[in-house]
Amino acid sequence: MPPPAGTSVVHEAVDKVEVADNTHMDMSQVIQAQQAAEAEKAMTLGQAMKHFHKGILWSMLLSFALVMDGYDIVIINSFWGLPAFLNRFGQIDASGERYISADWQAGLNNANNVGNVIGLAINGFCQYRYGSRKTYIGGMLFMIGAIFIVVFAKDMPMLFGGELVCGIAWGIFQTLTTAYAAEICPLAVRAHLTSFVNICWAMGLFIGAGVVRGTINITGDWGWRMPYVVQWVWPVPLIFVALFAPESPWWLVRKGRNEDAKRSIARCATAGYYSDEELNARVALIEHTHALEHAETKEQSILNCFKGSNLRRTEIVCVVWAIQYWCGQPMTGYAAEFASFGLNLGNYAMLLAGTILVWFFMGKLGRRTIYLAGQALMAVELGTMGILGFFATNSNVSYGIGALMLIFNFTFACTVGPTCYTIVGELPASEVRVQTVVLARMTYIVSGIINSQLTPRMISNTEWGWGARCGLFFLGTNLISFIYCYFRLPETKGRTFGELDILFRNRVAARKFAETKVVEFETDIETPKSKVEEKSAELQVESV
Repeated sequence: MPPPAGTSVVHEAVDKVEVADNTHMDMSQVIQAQQAAEAEKAMTLGQAMKHFHKGILWSMLLSFALVMDGYDIVIINSFWGLPAFLNRFGQIDASGERYISADWQAGLNNANNVGNVIGLAINGFCQYRYGSRKTYIGGMLFMIGAIFIVVFAKDMPMLFGGELVCGIAWGIFQTLTTAYAAEICPLAVRAHLTSFVNICWAMGLFIGAGVVRGTINITGDWGWRMPYVVQWVWPVPLIFVALFAPESPWWLVRKGRNEDAKRSIARCATAGYYSDEELNARVALIEHTHALEHAETKEQSILNCFKGSNLRRTEIVCVVWAIQYWCGQPMTGYAAEFASFGLNLGNYAMLLAGTILVWFFMGKLGRRTIYLAGQALMAVELGTMGILGFFATNSNVSYGIGALMLIFNFTFACTVGPTCYTIVGELPASEVRVQTVVLARMTYIVSGIINSQLTPRMISNTEWGWGARCGLFFLGTNLISFIYCYFRLPETKGRTFGELDILFRNRVAARKFAETKVVEFETDIETPKSKVEEKSAELQVESV
């Protein structure tokens, strides 16, 4: 039985996959969408920074919400030896010394993760329904109240609850800022804005270390309260930023608010950059991309993340984010086990410098290349650390392991670390981008909880006592991750969201994404169609 008129099919060997065509759109809109896509792909980084510095600034300012997440990680782990904290919350051991039990240490660390999961679920609903700005403002108002709980905590259960409630807000910001950065500015700066989230997180680590150092001599309860009080610095100014920031034009078009979408697009660019015709073209491009995705998923639901080509995309972003733990990076948080000098600030500096450095290469080398290269380099470094672990009783070897960890962390910081955020922001379909990023972050958190139980035991002399030899364990997980990425992780460099939709719908192999030519638009009025042409084999999408 032939397919109904107006339906597009893909002819690739014996496979047939339904995809969207342009027949529901006026041909003038299709031509406008094509012109907008070509203009976006032709734009250089310099042109984007010159003409879209407003949009870049909005995205970067909103991403500063993630500073608080990195900040909290540092301060909570600094409390275990802080006299003021021990006097309030510590237990007394047989020798009369105060301490925080291992169970409460793990509980407070995991409270953040539990809250993150709740916040992610909330954001998956709210950002899609209410938009980025309202969700962001709501999260910040919630954050102001949550900080009261930790500042005035009376006992460990109350502090646990406060950390959990704060984690809800951080869960909202984790995925909101990544999705917003992917949609607010042109293709040329997409990688830079999504990876900037990683810089904000690293900045939080730095600020946290400085605040802890500055408050260490404060006696009484304010010695541990003051680091929490500092968190009130962020919400109010960021609320004002969100009040005036432009909404994502992709969300506005999805809600049928095309005129608002045009105003949002215009606000991201310099005054007079867009003509009315060009604004119409930008909106037409967004509508065209939505049309491609609507053909596969008619109803709006998080379940769409697991339907059709979205299942492959969801799988990839979930694994890519989980790899941030399984590549071996958690080892660097325990560097003091192997050397007598402090390496934490060095690690934080590496995270900042690495992300800035990768900005110069991501546009040329691509996401897939950088990600795979980083995994390969880290595998060599992990193997070397693991072997040196058999000789760690030698003090010189111990220093060598510590130095190698700095090198390892720098490799992570300029490859897997920041590139992950770009991949996660770009790969999902625009219709389910928020929900897909939420699922990916949940996978990351689960991996973190597992790692937080395994890594300390592997390293601690009182547990499994592997020390640096656990590098061999992470060498294994890193190699498995490398093999996965080689076969499953596609290259997204230079691709519009519409092109990615077509590539995934046509089941193009990940290794062929970069060399595949995509013709997203066919402007013949009588035979509108989309098609994909590979160097090795042509995939033709025809109207029938």
